[in-house]
Amino acid sequence: MNTSSDIWFAFIKTFSMLFLVLAVIILVFYFIRKFSTAKGVKGGKDFIKVLSMHHLSPKEKLVLLDVLVDTILICVTPTNISKISSIDTDMDFSGQGSEAPLNFKDFLSRKLGKPMSNKNRADKNLTTQTKEG
Repeated sequence: MNTSSDIWFAFIKTFSMLFLVLAVIILVFYFIRKFSTAKGVKGGKDFIKVLSMHHLSPKEKLVLLDVLVDTILICVTPTNISKISSIDTDMDFSGQGSEAPLNFKDFLSRKLGKPMSNKNRADKNLTTQTKEG
């Protein structure tokens, strides 16, 4: 009888240590993930920022990204991510200028060198007048 109780005691002791080691490993991974500096080395700033997104269809979209100092326009589909253009000039995305903030279509038209249509200008002027008045 003494040997069977020793076996059960060893069995419980072994599995309790196994669960303790697994719990410590899970906690270590949790704290590594929570306090990691994966956001970057410059004071926690992100290297990649999404400036704007325009959905073309439920599964396709245009995304304007700020990657370090470059502004990049990409197309995202379920099977592919393609770089469409790289924009060299700086632009204020804060919307605090004297003009009304641009929507994605106006921004893309300006960057591609196409003039805004009269309808877009009228809508923009109407929006500016509504905000002021």
